[in-house]
Amino acid sequence: MARRISTSRTPSQPGAALREASQPAFQAARPEIESAAGEHARQFGAMVRERREAMRMRQDDLALATGVGRRFILELEAGKASCQLGRALVVAAAVGLRPLDLMSANNGDDDELLPQPADDADDLPALEDDDT
Repeated sequence: MARRISTSRTPSQPGAALREASQPAFQAARPEIESAAGEHARQFGAMVRERREAMRMRQDDLALATGVGRRFILELEAGKASCQLGRALVVAAAVGLRPLDLMSANNGDDDELLPQPADDADDLPALEDDDT
């Protein structure tokens, strides 16, 4: 059986009611999320730099080997949070870092990047069975 959200008005897009309900919680947590993301980006950049230097590789050489520009390597190692993830993972793989290595670098059992549920989560529309 399919399930649908029962609301007094029809949302213009699928999931709109859920997005609207979670928006205040996300907005309240946004500064903390951005701060944590910036710290993780700095840690990631430092790991890439450390591995590159251990390989005695120059930034130019790494850029050439991975098909990205030197400026991208500079920004990645500096911890620029808006670097493109796909390219960043290519660079990380080129210096021998795996996604597991990147995730375990901050192995504290925290979920600081995840917004906490809103206090009014009980006010979300109920799910109903769709008999059609």
